[in-house]
Amino acid sequence: MLPPLAFVDLETSGLSPRADRVTEIGVVTVDDGQAVEWTTLINPGRSLDDGTRCYNGIDDNAVAAAPRFREIAADLHALLKGRIFIAHNARFDFGFLRAEFARFGIDFEAQVLCTVMLSRKLHPDLAGHDLDTLMQRHALPPAIRHRALPDARLVWQFWQLMHAQFPASDLSTVIDELLAGPVLPAHLDPSLIDRLPEQPGVYVLQGDGGAPLHVGKAANLRRHLIEYFRLDRRSAKAAAVSHLVRNITWRVTRGAIGSHLQRIALAEEEHTAKVAPPCYTWRLRPSAHPCVALVDFGVDAQSSDECFGLYDSPRKARNALLRLSREHGLCHALLGIAGDDYPCTRCAAEMATPCIRKTDRLRHLTRALTALRPLRLAQWPYGGPIAVKEHSDLHVIDEWRYLGTAHSEHEIHDVMQTRARYFDRDTFEFLARTLRRLPGRRIKRLDYANADAVTREDHGHA
Repeated sequence: MLPPLAFVDLETSGLSPRADRVTEIGVVTVDDGQAVEWTTLINPGRSLDDGTRCYNGIDDNAVAAAPRFREIAADLHALLKGRIFIAHNARFDFGFLRAEFARFGIDFEAQVLCTVMLSRKLHPDLAGHDLDTLMQRHALPPAIRHRALPDARLVWQFWQLMHAQFPASDLSTVIDELLAGPVLPAHLDPSLIDRLPEQPGVYVLQGDGGAPLHVGKAANLRRHLIEYFRLDRRSAKAAAVSHLVRNITWRVTRGAIGSHLQRIALAEEEHTAKVAPPCYTWRLRPSAHPCVALVDFGVDAQSSDECFGLYDSPRKARNALLRLSREHGLCHALLGIAGDDYPCTRCAAEMATPCIRKTDRLRHLTRALTALRPLRLAQWPYGGPIAVKEHSDLHVIDEWRYLGTAHSEHEIHDVMQTRARYFDRDTFEFLARTLRRLPGRRIKRLDYANADAVTREDHGHA
């Protein structure tokens, strides 16, 4: 026997649960077949448009006079508590309501059932499961559309009609399956989840027109995406984009390394207009003054350079160096950050003469190197490209850049003719962690001059 029910519809100021707000709530609660209606406008704290009439025909003055969500939160939470939350495109409504409650420290949880998914389960041969289509198909009584309570009533009417058309045992089985599984976005073909392989791979969640919303990787594609769409385990990022998903594309890989590298490559393909993001580092120049220089690690750094730290901007790099100098008492002149705004307190405390006396240079340089050492970036240890073996795949990498995957040694030549579009920080950090843990037999050195052949195994990589 089902617990008490709540048929819910919301009107909102936009599509993002994080940025937009609820403007109207309609609820039809049902206990033992008896329905009770509850509705209210919500003042979102902003004007809904510039005219006298606004969103969905709601008068702007009426919205301004309506309560704020915090004023009705406790009553609404009590009304919905212990009920199955039923809505058309339930991900959207539940996500918005949960976000509103969370703003006031209320943890809202419920079993959720989407009537879009219910309609698809019961009528898999029919196209169109939006509320307007259901009204026409099932001759539901006409109502004002896109207002909260009238739409909640329509969902309740559809529910009653399905219970009249289908045997109770069959309908109960379908409802139990939907309650046990993930609540999918209304526009996503549920058969896509069933077709996902239980293998490692990468995936793209796509919105309108195939626009990429999220690129991810998974050790098990089907299990991962089922968990991704579960309402009780979703991340803030999943909450922001999941209701916009129209399609899912994926690629199967042979393992975790391939999944990570393919995710980066797929992200580049999906964002072809993306400009290479700079990634700054401090390059050590012991004989120069100052002894460090700021360079773009993906463009200007050489494999033989000693580099320290990765930063998104010159400002962040300079601030990090200033913090380090304060913590370790480093000479600002030696580091190239001296100035009126940042006087060198270290040298001022030790001597009356300005920074930096030649006789003290080695002492200051030693202190700076000791402080910088924890930030030292791994140098490319192979002197050229390598192939990382993962089952039958060979992932080709050079200078921390992923070039592609060969599925046999005969394909290596073609892969080596490609070049990564830009240095990727995530790939660098992943490879710096991963390569040093791999046994030597899985890393093979390559030669651009003889790219058709794998030259030798590497048993002594860093």
